[in-house]
Amino acid sequence: MGDNVSILNNVLIGAESRGKRKGVPTIENKVYLAANVVIVGNIKIGNNVLISANSFVNYDVPDNSIVVGNKIIPSTNATEGYIKIP
Repeated sequence: MGDNVSILNNVLIGAESRGKRKGVPTIENKVYLAANVVIVGNIKIGNNVLISANSFVNYDVPDNSIVVGNKIIPSTNATEGYIKIP
């Protein structure tokens, strides 16, 4: 888990025990996980990523992205206003 990660209520970060995604997620820096997000398997969540509420993620998410449902939207300011860095 990287620096400046915000995790809201009911977020599940889990492992897959078999198959091509066997393992646990890697979460980089400046990531915002909204309510009821599920992240499973040996995947990478990049830097400056916002994952919207109720999303199920079992695939890699590149840096500077917003995840809405099963769509990845490129955004250089994905977490602006969500992540407060002291």
